[in-house]
Amino acid sequence: MKKRRKFILRISVALLFCGGLAKATPITIEISGVVTDVGGSDAYLYQETIHEDVTFTGIYTYDSATINSSSRSGLGSYIHNSPYGFNISLGGFEFKTAVNHVGQFGILIFNDYSLQTYDRYIVHSEQNVSLSTGLSVNSIGWDLYDNRHTALSSVALPTSAPIISAWGGGTFSIGCGGLPYGNSTLAIYGTVTQAVLIPEPLTGALMITGMFFLRHRR
Repeated sequence: MKKRRKFILRISVALLFCGGLAKATPITIEISGVVTDVGGSDAYLYQETIHEDVTFTGIYTYDSATINSSSRSGLGSYIHNSPYGFNISLGGFEFKTAVNHVGQFGILIFNDYSLQTYDRYIVHSEQNVSLSTGLSVNSIGWDLYDNRHTALSSVALPTSAPIISAWGGGTFSIGCGGLPYGNSTLAIYGTVTQAVLIPEPLTGALMITGMFFLRHRR
């Protein structure tokens, strides 16, 4: 009985600690995939670790409570400040969104948008931490598209990971060096093969609580 009370007390403390996160509703998606192409004038400097068939893994995090800043029908634009963004491990390097950025990470959702011929889901980061070699990282992005217009039913920001099989195709890309929005001196392209939702702390605590009471009833 005492052990049970202690366990419930610990769970209660955990819930109180995590309760502050409930307002933000953070969503973390873990992705993994494989590099399909590498280009740019600096590609040869990284060819030992960054090349075709190298795998990558990491996460991107966003706030599902973010308001759509677009007034256009069929377009959802969700701009984020810190601490939201990418953190990707690839070829022995970390490609991640800058700390303390303002509005440099976002998600665009196109659903039957008049200027698009397909549904589209774009996650993009425009202000990022330079590599340990000093090379600037201008952009990190994941672009999913579906010309059947069946992958999406609205422009609402999802609370789950994209179902990759529901999309017609997609490209993960990282642009380094050169001028922002210009030609990259190191351009990495890949395919995301898996995307999984990582439960946030409050959800995890509630799951543990549910398991405890289920066992207690049994």
